[in-house]
Amino acid sequence: MVNLSYTNMNPKNVLFEYLKKDISLKQEEIELICSYFHTECLKREKPLLLEGNKYKKIVFVVDGILRVHVIDNNGEEVVKNFIEPNCFFAEMDSLERNHNSLINLSTVTDCILLTLSKLDSDKLIIQFPKWEYLIKVGAMQAMNSMIRKQEFLRIGNSAEQYQYFVKHFPLLAKQVPLKYIASYLGITQSSLSRIRRQCK
Repeated sequence: MVNLSYTNMNPKNVLFEYLKKDISLKQEEIELICSYFHTECLKREKPLLLEGNKYKKIVFVVDGILRVHVIDNNGEEVVKNFIEPNCFFAEMDSLERNHNSLINLSTVTDCILLTLSKLDSDKLIIQFPKWEYLIKVGAMQAMNSMIRKQEFLRIGNSAEQYQYFVKHFPLLAKQVPLKYIASYLGITQSSLSRIRRQCK
C-alpha cells in the first residue's frame, strides 16, 4: 500500500532530499530539476511499459515497488529486477535512441512516482546542461546496482539465496508477492513455499 505519510507531503520534497546527497548540486539547481517532474499515483499491478513499446520517461519512485520483467520462450514471466523507493528508472534505449523496449515494467504495489518526460528532460538540459551528464551517470549507476544486487543469485542453493534476499532486501521480502520473488530467484512458487516452511 502507498505510505500515507507521503500523501501528506509534496512528493517533490522526497526527490529534493535525494538530490541533496549529490554535493555537486546547488539548491537552486535541485529546485529547477524538481520543478520539471510530475506526480503519478498508480494502483498495484498497473503496467507502465510493455515489451515492443517505447517509454520516454524518467521515473523516480517516491513510494511503492516496481518490477522489471520479460516473457521467456514458454510465455512465462521472468522478473529481472525490483525498483524500490528513492530509486530512478529509465529505459535508455527508448528514451535516448527511440528503440522499442525489450522489457516490461509494472507496479507491484500502489505507487507514488515522479516522472519526467523526454520533452521536459530536453527542456531541462537547455536550462541546465549538466542534467544530460547526470542522466548518463545515473543510468550507469542503476545498471551497476542491478548487477551487484543479483550477484547472490550465483552463489549457494535456493534456500541460501532466499535467506540472503530476506536479510538484505527486507522491504521487498515483506511487500512483494511470493510469485514474483520466486521468479526473481529462478525457482517455482511451490519450491519457495517449501523453503519458507523449512526456514521457520
